[in-house]
Amino acid sequence: MIKFLSKVILVAFISWLVLEGIAQLVWWGRSCVTLFGKNVCLLPEPLLTLEQREAIEDLKEARYHQFDPLLGWSIRPNSRVRNDDIIYASNDIGIRSPRHFDRTPPPGVTRLAAFGPSFVHGDEVAYESTWEYHIERQRPDLEVMNWGVNGYGTDQAFLRYQTQGAAYAPHVVIIGFEEESQLRNVNRFRPFYAFGTGIPLTKPMFVLDGDGLRLLSNPFSSLTQLAEKIRIDPNGFLDVVCPYDLFCDAERYRTSPWDVIKSYRVLHTLAFELGRANGAPSIEQQAQREETIKQTSLRLVHLFVDTVRKNGSIPVLVMFPGRGTVERYQKGQAPAYAEGVRLLQNQGIYVLDLAASFVEANGPNLDFTHLFAPGGHYNDAGNQVVSRAIINFLCQQQIIGGCGTPK
Repeated sequence: MIKFLSKVILVAFISWLVLEGIAQLVWWGRSCVTLFGKNVCLLPEPLLTLEQREAIEDLKEARYHQFDPLLGWSIRPNSRVRNDDIIYASNDIGIRSPRHFDRTPPPGVTRLAAFGPSFVHGDEVAYESTWEYHIERQRPDLEVMNWGVNGYGTDQAFLRYQTQGAAYAPHVVIIGFEEESQLRNVNRFRPFYAFGTGIPLTKPMFVLDGDGLRLLSNPFSSLTQLAEKIRIDPNGFLDVVCPYDLFCDAERYRTSPWDVIKSYRVLHTLAFELGRANGAPSIEQQAQREETIKQTSLRLVHLFVDTVRKNGSIPVLVMFPGRGTVERYQKGQAPAYAEGVRLLQNQGIYVLDLAASFVEANGPNLDFTHLFAPGGHYNDAGNQVVSRAIINFLCQQQIIGGCGTPK
């Protein structure tokens, strides 16, 4: 019996040595390889890629974006950067504009303040090609403060309005909502949602709490604190960030003392992948997830709208559709967010869906290439469609004067 056990132990030890040798050979000096046409990354995967670690170091310098302890990230005041031959520049309060704004709007001028993600910020176009600039050019009696920030959720946009923008007494507040906003609203660490993001930071988020919302503040007060937590205590980072983040897959990143053994990582990865293949979420779980996403965004919009109204301004929700949505709308398919838009409109909220404006501007043509930049944002022509649609909507709703006959 002892001899038999000894042979079993010896065979197991030799098998482990062979497996360890193969694992060391295949994954030597790297975590991911291509096997049988599939990219295989050994667990645990790093929380940050090399490029993202470099991005964090860049954020410590005087760049266009900066770490923000309240918002996660924001635009650095008085900054300027050239990206893909496009210049992005901010003014003294960290909004995309070449000029200063006083706290009180000038006499005879109606101030619009726009909050939201990249479609508000004006990604992929120069300042003179943003829809905010086109509004001011078409209507000199209007001025637009561009508070948009790339990658923002509605939660960050609301907090930016509440803590910074409200003090500038806008007459009208434009709440920009793009199709990915609802997903960002249930995400706390951006790389979980957008793996290749160049903004590898945490953010605040609101979570469902009874019939309302509860704010979870940004979990880190400094960029150094965040970076060190990821590097020194990745499991502790997961414990802090993952609760309520619908995109967190903690098992994918959680470390173990056994990770020094490459064969253990191979077996761990195999068990993880098999578990995922056989453990798809149930219909009930998927439905609950979708309801959480929907309710979080709807309540955030209501919170934003109610706060703007209490401050004496007029809120207008603007839906910024992507090219795919516009093309499907041209073919008679309603946007995925159409039900939510109808619900908000029935509740007395001003909502402008730009999908119809793009189709109307394009006529019977099915090709929308001339209205979109290569990365999917609106180009100059697309932003002119947006500016005209917003002005016409504000006129039709009698939110602004001096309109004449609405176009």
